Amino acid sequence: MLSFIADRIIGLLPERYQRVAKQFIKFAITGTIGAVVDFGTFGILTRIFRWTTTYTIWGTEIIAANNVSVFFAVCSNFIINRYWTFQGTTGNATKQGAGYLLLNTFTWAVNQVLVSLFTFHTPFFAQTFGDNRDFAAKVAAIVITLFINFFGSKLLIFRGK
Repeated sequence: MLSFIADRIIGLLPERYQRVAKQFIKFAITGTIGAVVDFGTFGILTRIFRWTTTYTIWGTEIIAANNVSVFFAVCSNFIINRYWTFQGTTGNATKQGAGYLLLNTFTWAVNQVLVSLFTFHTPFFAQTFGDNRDFAAKVAAIVITLFINFFGSKLLIFRGK
């Protein structure tokens, strides 16, 4: 059903944009799976194991558990993106994996700064989301880095034939 709806919406676009739109939808689905991995891992680490360690880099507080949860999400997303989202692309899996890791290291750094900024320095998040402001900060950071990851993956990592 979801595939049918997506195909109908994509069919409304000019033909030259349909392939990219379909990949973007698959990328968003993959990202949703990655978000479940990320948030699930983060929730287990911070809420069940009470791992609340932070450290500071260049004056920015970083939540250690976020590093681990994002890493697991990046790994799962690489596998799904390589074999489903951008299927049929050419290239060596090792080279693509290294490029994907490099791209995601960059967006991970952006993610870390944004999560820190929103969690510790943005009154809106504290007032609106209270003790769950870290989760809300992660959502905002994911939305912002989504487009960097998609176009970086499409144009740099998983180039078509």
